[in-house]
Amino acid sequence: MPELPEVETIVRTLEKSLINERIETLDFRYPSLLEADSQYPLESLLGASFVAFHRRGKYLWFEMSNGLHWILHLRMEGKFNLYDHPVRPHGHTHLVIETSHHHIHYLDTRKFSRMAVMDDPIAYLATKSLGFEPWDSQLTGAYLYGLYHKTRRMIKTVLLDQSIIAGIGNIYADEILYVMKIHPETPANRLTRKQCDDIVVVTRNVLDNAIAAGGTTVRSYTSGLNVTGRFQINLNAYGREGESCYRCGTRMERVVVGGRSSVYCPKCQKVKV
Repeated sequence: MPELPEVETIVRTLEKSLINERIETLDFRYPSLLEADSQYPLESLLGASFVAFHRRGKYLWFEMSNGLHWILHLRMEGKFNLYDHPVRPHGHTHLVIETSHHHIHYLDTRKFSRMAVMDDPIAYLATKSLGFEPWDSQLTGAYLYGLYHKTRRMIKTVLLDQSIIAGIGNIYADEILYVMKIHPETPANRLTRKQCDDIVVVTRNVLDNAIAAGGTTVRSYTSGLNVTGRFQINLNAYGREGESCYRCGTRMERVVVGGRSSVYCPKCQKVKV
């Protein structure tokens, strides 16, 4: 699933290519991707131009010249491909848009992604119970400490909770915990105030570095111009089960936490019960 760095990279890529471009044609081939609570059909974007591109958590949000807002969640496999010439649609291409200078294909092999066209994107996203952005000044160690000490949920599960910090997924949760030397099964209420302070800093650093690298490509993620991410070469934990820890050489292990696979170093990241 594309996480915050991947979605941010997609937004920046599309913005550079599509800003002020007008949608000339729109062929929506799998209407089930449109959420039931969408105020308008996707075809209402016809004739409008892209005027701004935004991200909120893992959501993409395109501001259009006709006052409407196109909001998407890529889920597991959703992605955009941009071309400067006509291309025959792939079997998993569910949306084809022709703009002033580009051809946009939206693909999703699993058909899990969702989109909506709304008048008020802020109100719509408010219904998704999204927490602070990682760089929000209100996201502090004191804030996390207050929340964490009310729950015995495992820290990996809490990091994935989009109502606390929006945008962190499985990849970056593993990376944050590796840097912090915290076992993914550690109850959140066992973290100290200093560890909560450090989580804020480490989260921002990990995500900043991932964005600078264009995100992480594990399976199918590309930025929109068919460019893969580069952060996978910098992964310390995610996907490294059975490999040696970069810090101590211990064999990395995997555990399932809340239904999600987690890779950690059993020596550097000891569980605190």
